[in-house]
Amino acid sequence: MNHPSILSQSAPIRIGILAGLLIALLGVSGCAGLGAPVSLSTVARMSPAPEDAGPVSASAKAGAYILAHPGTQIALGSGDSMMPLYRDNTVIVIRKVPIAELRRGMTVVYICREGWPIAHALVERTAEGWVAMGLNNAGCDPDTVSGANYVGVVVKAFESSVNPMLALSRELSTESEQIAIARPAMASVVARLP
Repeated sequence: MNHPSILSQSAPIRIGILAGLLIALLGVSGCAGLGAPVSLSTVARMSPAPEDAGPVSASAKAGAYILAHPGTQIALGSGDSMMPLYRDNTVIVIRKVPIAELRRGMTVVYICREGWPIAHALVERTAEGWVAMGLNNAGCDPDTVSGANYVGVVVKAFESSVNPMLALSRELSTESEQIAIARPAMASVVARLP
């Protein structure tokens, strides 16, 4: 049986069909019944802008920050779902605040049902918890943020031009070589330990 394609329809019908598909997609994505998605300006007000930290400094600056601010932890962002605010490989610092203090536009980290940490912006509070969404994503996340899966709020971010883990491993490798050169006797003693 032949079905007419969307392309063979008139422009108003095509627009109606595409609009219906978009509404259905948003309904499946967890955005059904919500108001307008969170705006970039709201997220920019409620989430910290990343500091340019250079290739090696992102991990070091984040480490210094968590030492000075007990109760914080570091995570490495992966992917482009939070573009243009956070790029791939942005080092983020997270602090757990009471869930009652969360606000629309804050970037939070939570554990999704597959077990992965997700850093996305809060869109709206519902009876089940907070709906979240990546700024660069077409729809809301399928999981809600609740007390059971909430990790914390992004309080600081450091951007690097290279992968911070690669830069950190290079930095540690260089430091190890410098220590071995500076203290060869100690290095040989450590190597002989059982």
